[in-house]
Amino acid sequence: METDEQLHQWAWQLRHDGHDWSEVATELGCTEDLARAMADRHRRDTEARAQAAQFSLFDL
Repeated sequence: METDEQLHQWAWQLRHDGHDWSEVATELGCTEDLARAMADRHRRDTEARAQAAQFSLFDL
C-alpha cells in the first residue's frame, strides 16, 4: 500500500472511530478539508475496488 493510500485510510479510520474532523486533521497534520477529502477518497477507492471484484448474479 502506498503512503497516500495509507493516509487516506488513516483519515477514514480516525473518523470512523468517532473523532471529529478537527481531531483527524490535527492527527494528520493537515486542514480539516484535506482530511475530509482523504477519507472520502479512501471510501470511493474502496467501493470501486469492491464493485470491480463483484460478479453479477445474473451474468453467471
